[in-house]
Formats: sequence, structure tokens, C-alpha cells
Amino acid sequence: MILNKAITIKDVARKAGVSVATVSAVVNEKTKKVSLSDVSRQKVLQAIKKMNYKVNTQARMLRTGRSNMFGVIASDMTQPFSGSMIRVIEAEANKRNYHFLLTDIQNNDDCEQGYLDMFSQKHVEGVLFIGTSNERDSYTVSSFIRGGVPVVLTECEDHQRKAPCVLVDNHKGAFVATNHLAQLGHKMISHISGPRGNLISEQRCQGFIYALSQNGMVFTSQQIVPGGLCLDEGYEAMKRMLSFRNRPDAVFAFNDMTAIGAMRAIAEAGLRIPQDIAIIGFDDLPVARYKVPSLTTVKQPVDKMCGTGVAMLLDILDGKCPRDYYNRVVLEPELVVRESCGGMKT
Repeated sequence: MILNKAITIKDVARKAGVSVATVSAVVNEKTKKVSLSDVSRQKVLQAIKKMNYKVNTQARMLRTGRSNMFGVIASDMTQPFSGSMIRVIEAEANKRNYHFLLTDIQNNDDCEQGYLDMFSQKHVEGVLFIGTSNERDSYTVSSFIRGGVPVVLTECEDHQRKAPCVLVDNHKGAFVATNHLAQLGHKMISHISGPRGNLISEQRCQGFIYALSQNGMVFTSQQIVPGGLCLDEGYEAMKRMLSFRNRPDAVFAFNDMTAIGAMRAIAEAGLRIPQDIAIIGFDDLPVARYKVPSLTTVKQPVDKMCGTGVAMLLDILDGKCPRDYYNRVVLEPELVVRESCGGMKT
């Protein structure tokens, strides 16, 4: 059997009618350092496509000392935002000639050593965290930083604020949501919080409490019931709220998933949304608009958040920012009003 000869950079140069150095500049994203016309660049790209040329990453790593590989750590890939975030990451990585390895830790401590070993073996140059973090993630972030591996966080931040991050203004988002409920005339507003030990959860709790104080409402600890991230946790938290003597007339949930779980518990109790209990989520998942009633929520600009995070990490890896670079990019939340809040109370 005769094997097809592997296409080399010299073959691409010959096909495109340019020098090997020109092909190398395009393949290795050095067009800003090397004077290169758009025409030459397009000739190279067309030749690469026609010949199905694949970069020999091992050879390049031996030559340059770089893998052009970064790791992506998802806290839980079952969360609805994860798929759209991965698409954004892939698009941004392709633009800059990078590849990435994805791991889903599922908030499981036992997964840590496995992915650390895998990233080391694959010569991962940096790590991007996506999704809501917990205390364990903060420990892992610190371990990467101590090892000299750049880390960027999206949708979350670590308590010590050592790693650059891109997130929405969680305090403001919670304030806007709770204030909206108060302005509608609700008097007993409660909150289903996120995971324990989670900085984002703490920020949203603080925004919730601040909105109550700004509307002249007295806050009691019973108004915050621990929830989490998923449907079941929102459902159980709402059932607990419904057992209280002073049942809430409105609820601000940590995210859309817990809000939707809470909506199920409200319906099972024979109560109506929003007539008996109004509810607001946080995220603006696609399913929010299709719920009956449709869910009022706080929108996170996920694509912008993730795209900014990837660009920040790759800028560090490409030397455009120092290795110990720190920046906290905070994006504006947006209240999306739908049916689950109703109109002004009379």
C-alpha cells in the first residue's frame, strides 16, 4: 500500500507561488512582524485550503517552544450557557491560530489532578475558566498562577483577585431585578441564592439586600433561601419558601434555571404567576422567553463576555500583556421584562 505523501510548507509555497518564509508568516500569525501584502496572504490561504495542509504542531513546538494550545475548564457543561460559550471560544481561537482542550470538572474535587496532568502533558500555555466558580476553583486558579500558567476567568472571579476576569455587574443586576419587583408594589420579596462559598452568589445577595433597603424594606435572613445552579435546587428552595408562615409575594432567583425550577413548585402549590407570586431570574437563557408565563430576567452579554476573556488570555500568551497581567472587565446587565412579574399591584 502506498501512503500519500504529507503536504509540507514547501509544497504550499510552491502552489501559492511565494517563498517558504511567506507561508511561515501566515501560518504562524506573524504577518504584523513581516511585511506581507493581502494578495500574498490570500494566495497562501487558498493553497492551504486546496492542499488540505495541516500544521505539524509537534515540529512547531520543538522549533518555537510553543504549543499554541490553551485549556478551557468548564464548571459544569450541563449549564445552558456552556454550549454558546464554547462556540465563541472556538471562533476566537481559530482567528489567532490557537487550539484548546476542554474539560468539564462538574464541580468535582476528584477531577482536579486528572485535568492538571492532562494539561501538563499537552503543554497547555494558559487556562480559561468558564462558568460559575466555587472555593475549589479559587484553589485551582491559585495553583495555576503559582506554576506560572496564565489564567483568565469568565462569568466569575476569584476571592483573591489574582486572575484577570470578565463578568457582568452582579450587584447591579440583582439590584435592578429586586428594585423592579419593589416598584411593582411587592412587599415580601425573597431571594433564592446561588452555591455556598460562591463570590457571584454573594454579590447578587448583596445587590438584593441593597435594593430592599433603598425601597424602605426591612430585611430578615429568612428572605434568602440557599439554592444553587440547577432546576432541582430552585424547585426545592421554592418549596421551602412556600412552607414559611410569611410566604413571599415575589422572588428573585440566582439564575434562570433555579427560577424555572421555582416556577414548577409554585404551580404545583396551586398558585399563579404572577398573580400570587412574581418571579425574576438571571441570565436570559433562550428558554426564558418560551416559558408560560415567559420569564422576566437579567440578561448577561455572554458572547461579549467570553470573546473578551479569550482575547485577554491570548494577548497574554502572545506577549501583548505581561504574564502577571490583571484586569477586571465588568459588563452592564440588562433587565428583560416579560410576563412573570405582571403589572402594578392595586
